[in-house]
Amino acid sequence: MQMLIFTGSAGGATATAAAATAAAAAAAGSRAMIASIGPSHSAGAMSNIGPSGAPQLIAPGLTLWSLDALDDLGALWGTLRVRTSLPGPPLSGEELPLIPGSDLFLAVARLRHFAASYDLICVDAGQHDGLLRALGVPDTFRWLLRLLIGLDRGPGRSSASQARALMPAALIPSDWIGTVQNARVQLEHLRSEVLDPAQTRVRYVLRPDRGGLGEALLALPALQLFGLSVEQLIIGPLLPEGHAALAPMLAEQRQVMADAAQVWGQLPLRRMDAAATPDDASGMAVIGAAIYAGGGPLPGPASQPPLRVIGQPDPHVAIDLPGLHREALGLTISGDELIVRVGPYRRHILMPEGLRGTAIRAARQGDTLIIRSRER
Repeated sequence: MQMLIFTGSAGGATATAAAATAAAAAAAGSRAMIASIGPSHSAGAMSNIGPSGAPQLIAPGLTLWSLDALDDLGALWGTLRVRTSLPGPPLSGEELPLIPGSDLFLAVARLRHFAASYDLICVDAGQHDGLLRALGVPDTFRWLLRLLIGLDRGPGRSSASQARALMPAALIPSDWIGTVQNARVQLEHLRSEVLDPAQTRVRYVLRPDRGGLGEALLALPALQLFGLSVEQLIIGPLLPEGHAALAPMLAEQRQVMADAAQVWGQLPLRRMDAAATPDDASGMAVIGAAIYAGGGPLPGPASQPPLRVIGQPDPHVAIDLPGLHREALGLTISGDELIVRVGPYRRHILMPEGLRGTAIRAARQGDTLIIRSRER
């Protein structure tokens, strides 16, 4: 199973691109799913199907699943209580708040059960800002636990962090500590599943105006900072040429397309023309065929991960940050973590052994940022 995550600026273009890609793949004989994880479920609206607990067949070889995050949160909570016997007063799933960004991880937990049934799953993840905030949740959880009780297992494990913790472990029930620590480790493992470049890649839908280009100049490198490989750009919705009344907008559109080709020339640039929202699978497939004219909708072979943490004998961190301006990049060291900032987005990266506790140096080689010890 291959998974494509569609994200971009605010608006319904990501849903259209995701649905059109899945429909085109199904029309070519693949088993495809459209998975909508946003609150508005624009992809579901194209087929007049709201949130549901299971995929629904909408055409031969094409199914649609719209995640109801609140229902799935309650089901996941019930399973967690049974498996771990969480201490404290009983809480029902209806009482739990929905943490911003949790839609992504709830969706991945469900998609794992469907993987064997599909060749391609196209995920409408909505606006890139929400996706990036979701990918940062495990880092926030790890930072909070390190501060409060230290980390005693999994990524970031450190006896020193337990000694510096604000809350002495002797004052906290050991079963509570174990449950919380295990939950953190599982959340990080779940993010690793989302980021696996062998199965998951991103197609970014670029809005063809200067604002959309400005957002993409930060969003694309930020997605790669979090380990998501941006495989293709889909530029749209594009206005038709030849209308004098639209001349200023068309000139801006052409300039954005030229700038995108210059900045991200190594990526395939697909066109998505402006069109009425399709209301059935055949309409989605028509749009998909136009987007992928001269090529297929399925992803190509996986490339190397955009974020690489390398251990001995040459410990270093390498991050592919295409198109990122130097002034938008920031680096900080905090304990064993390298904190990388791309504009408004920040990633905490656990450094490899051999790089921890040493002075570091950072250098750009083309679009790749490489962090090594100053001693090398």
